[in-house]
Amino acid sequence: MSSPYFALRERLLGPLRDQPLTTDQLYEAGRIICGHPESLSLYGVPAAELTARGLRVLGRTALECTKDPHPAAIAELIAEIQHPLGQRPMVVDLFCGSGNIGHHLGRRLGHPVYAAERDPLVYATTRHNLDRLDSSVALHHADYREMLTALPALPARSEGDIYVVDPPWGAAAFTPDGLDLTRTAPPLPEILDDVRRSRDHLPCLVVIKTNDRIVNSSLDNSLGGAVHLHTFTPEPMLPPGLNAEFHIYRLSERSPSSSR
Repeated sequence: MSSPYFALRERLLGPLRDQPLTTDQLYEAGRIICGHPESLSLYGVPAAELTARGLRVLGRTALECTKDPHPAAIAELIAEIQHPLGQRPMVVDLFCGSGNIGHHLGRRLGHPVYAAERDPLVYATTRHNLDRLDSSVALHHADYREMLTALPALPARSEGDIYVVDPPWGAAAFTPDGLDLTRTAPPLPEILDDVRRSRDHLPCLVVIKTNDRIVNSSLDNSLGGAVHLHTFTPEPMLPPGLNAEFHIYRLSERSPSSSR
């Protein structure tokens, strides 16, 4: 089972890395990654209609993006968590890639969505797609730190604000023991400290995307002081260590390091 996946991975991150995939290539990726040729769906648009509607999926995006229906399931979980708050918070997707998570969260929750993508080609492709979809996501070509400083002023902040954090994994993903969240680029603890500082330590919600094999306690250690609310584990389609999981936390006022 792993051999077709790694062969596909090599092509999607190699010769097809920066190329928009054809419908046949999307079908192949859907079959191997998602278990069915038509299952590589984004923005609520199935694979068969993506190219017909003028939407572009780069090779690397097909591999790395959060595909439907996972963002919709996350949106439903957050809607349940936020229901008692009676607030209209904002969604901030700091490493948005395809923009699919922010698109679904904004559509389901009715919150304003601010998204950042640093890579010029990924940004241009996502900008094109969101424009074609008439999405309300406010997409910025920026580093996540620039995004944090560009957000609405603190009086407009809410404890129900949602930060989606999925930094590039790079070499951190394939250590012998699994994904090491202290070695992502940038490291997850550093990102969360930047979020805290940007909010003057006002609590918020964070959604962390990982795979299903995490090094030791790197997730718990990165979220030190935060309250775990839910972990969403989609049905696995790939060998252990290659499937996605999503963790929802309430980020505390201060990290253990900043409280000393």
